Amino acid sequence: MSDLLHLAALRDTTALPGSGLPGYPQSALLNQAYALWLTACGTREMPAWPDVTERHPDLLHPQTLLLSVQQEPLDFRYELIGSRIQAILNTDYTGMTLSQVPHQRPPSLVWDHLAAAVDARAPIKGVVPYVGRSRDVGGIFHIVLPLSDDGVTVDRVLVCVDLAPPIRLQDGTPPFTQLG
Repeated sequence: MSDLLHLAALRDTTALPGSGLPGYPQSALLNQAYALWLTACGTREMPAWPDVTERHPDLLHPQTLLLSVQQEPLDFRYELIGSRIQAILNTDYTGMTLSQVPHQRPPSLVWDHLAAAVDARAPIKGVVPYVGRSRDVGGIFHIVLPLSDDGVTVDRVLVCVDLAPPIRLQDGTPPFTQLG
């Protein structure tokens, strides 16, 4: 059995319902995105963007970001921003690079998670704090899914985002008050 077929077989055994990738957070949405990514991989290490869109073009779209990967020097450019994500952003980042966004350029958790997925050529789950104006969001859980047109080089990353509700104290108030 080729290494890729063996890797695909191993992946299929870890993609049991509710299992997702090891680690925090466990989210049905993130697990679904991971399962779709695995299906799109077939026997390859990573799928290409068309492989993902052919199978499920709109299933996760409101909760996703697509970023192209610039290799030298490493950077990430926003190509698509899902409607649910755009609704909580203060700025439309479409066309911008992470290095142009002060709180996303290195060193930042967002940058670290994207770079880790590129380096590992594998999905990465993570959590980042939410610091925007929406009072309905308490945190951001995400999975970064690497994509490759040639099957070797990560040229895009698909990020699926699950928005966590704000944490409330027993009396119903948030633990921190936002200024402004």
